[in-house]
Parts: sequence; structure tokens; C-alpha cells
Amino acid sequence: MTQILATRLVTAPNREGVPELFGNPKNLAAADSFYMQVWRLPVGPPAAELAVGVIDPADYHLIYDTNCQRDAKDGTVSFNFKCNWSLSRVERTQMISTEPPKATLVLLHGFMMTKESMQPWAFYFAQKGYRVVLIDLRGHGRSTGKWIGYGAWEADDLVLVTNELVRRGLLIGKLGVFGQSYGAAVGIHWAARDPRVATVVALAPFSDPLTAIPKFARGFNPKLAAKVSDATFGKAEARAAKLAGFAWGDLNVVNAMERVRVPVLLFHGADDSWILPEHTEALERVAPAGSRREVTPLDNHLSLMVRLDIVGPSALAWFDERLRADVPILATPVAEPVASMTK
Repeated sequence: MTQILATRLVTAPNREGVPELFGNPKNLAAADSFYMQVWRLPVGPPAAELAVGVIDPADYHLIYDTNCQRDAKDGTVSFNFKCNWSLSRVERTQMISTEPPKATLVLLHGFMMTKESMQPWAFYFAQKGYRVVLIDLRGHGRSTGKWIGYGAWEADDLVLVTNELVRRGLLIGKLGVFGQSYGAAVGIHWAARDPRVATVVALAPFSDPLTAIPKFARGFNPKLAAKVSDATFGKAEARAAKLAGFAWGDLNVVNAMERVRVPVLLFHGADDSWILPEHTEALERVAPAGSRREVTPLDNHLSLMVRLDIVGPSALAWFDERLRADVPILATPVAEPVASMTK
């Protein structure tokens, strides 16, 4: 049991197939028509290749609706999310704004998700004038990689992505990060390492993966996880780190937040039982001056991720303020990472 669980904790999710919600890789490839550019970037160590897509400002005819309700009997929250957009490549070329993008946003998806899961947010921000970059984190979607690292390598991967954006002339204005759950935690690690990140908006990040993993597993798959004790989880986590080749002690997000020098906007759903609100409470306590935390009263972990109606306006106002064009930016390459955390 321990070895199976350890392997599961660090094995790239897409090695067992892309999550059913977003279809197989062939279906995902159809989503490329919505990107102005798509490319792949070798990263590492350890070696992997990331799939990247870029969406530029335009009117994507985005329509969305999120309906959250609390059950009167058991108090649980349910939600329904509807979202549609449309714009052909020809239309987009004709309708693209003549003004340069306000700034550049990188969107980071959650665990077992793909960059396509972030497309509603991408079109939301692009309609407001931002260049948006979506990335399949290593081991997810159409990116490669044997193991995932909970930030051990992902932050270094994103340094390389930013270097490539600079090289291609795609990093316009200041650089903002919008991350969800796993991607939010990775985004904080990235901001701690890369001075080009001007701000982070983080939806329900964990503060420490060691404590978050058992709780997340019991929320995501309660029947299976109920059979696993805390002691077994602990042994599996220790073995997983040795298997993949990183140290959990390097991945505490509170420690990373203490090294961040730009304001961070944190969001959490009050009813989140997968990543408890106490995680962002811990992060807020050490966040840089000017940071803020918002709790939405009627959201769980999943519903928060599609709250374009509540999170959207607040996040947009935050980016508009923190990424203003009149503030100087650092847009020079950062030294490429070394193999300090690999076998």
C-alpha cells in the first residue's frame, strides 16, 4: 500500500491519461485554434517539455454564469457553471486591439488539470486587455515529465518559460500570475525566485503539501482515502520524495511566501474541505505588505475555481492596479536553474 501510494503521489497525472473532463490529447489539440501562438519548450532538470499557448486581447464573446447553492438539509454546497466563447482565428486577427496589451498574465492550473481548464479565465482577462499565457505544468496535459514536484522543479520551469517569453518578444508590460490550488502554490514559489513576477493572485493554494495531501485525497476520493491512515500517508510521502528526487522541506509555501517581495492576493472558499482555509490564513500572516486575503462565503474548492463573477472583478482590479504600465519592470533573463534538486 505504501509503495503504491508513494508512486501515485509523484507520478505525472498524464501518464495515466489526460483527465476525462478535458478529453484525450487529440481532443485537447482542437483547443489550439483559440491560441494566437502555441509552442513547446524543453525545461529541466529533470528533463521535461512544456506545452504553451498564448491568447491576445480581443472580444471572445465570453458568456458565463455560476450558480452556487447550499443544501438546506446537510449544508453542503453545490454549483453549476456555464461558460461559452467563440471567435475564429480570422475574426480574432481582425478584431485584435490596436493598443498593446496592458501587461502579461500567466495562468497556472490545478492538480490533474490542464491549461485548457483555465481558458474561461484566459478569455476573461484577454477581453480586458491582457496578453494571457497558459501552460501545461510538467506531467499535466500535453507537457511531459515522469514526476511532478509540487514546486520543486515547476518554479524553475516557469523561469525558463519567462526567459522564452522575453526571447520571443512576448513579455509585454509587467508580469502577473493567476494560479489555482496546486498552480497557485507553484506561482508563489515562482514569485519567490523570479523578480520579474510583479504580483500573484492565488486561489486556494496549500501552505504545506505534506499536510495538504492527505486532506485533499480524502476530499477528492473519500472512499479510497478512508482506507489509508495518517501514518501510512506520512510513510508514503517520505518515500515519494525519495522516489522523485526532491525534499519536502524545500516545498513549504509559507517559507516561499516569506521570500516574496511583491503583493499577493489570496482567495479561499469558506466551505473548502479539500484545502482548508487555514492554509491561506498561514500564508496571509507572512505575505508582503500590501497583500490581501478574500474569503467567499458560499464556495468549496471546485466552485471557487470558476467564480468569474466574484473572483473575476476583484482579481482584475488587482492586476489593473499592480501591473500599471507606469511602473518600471525587470524583463531580463534570469539564470537557468541548476540540477540541485535532482537525482
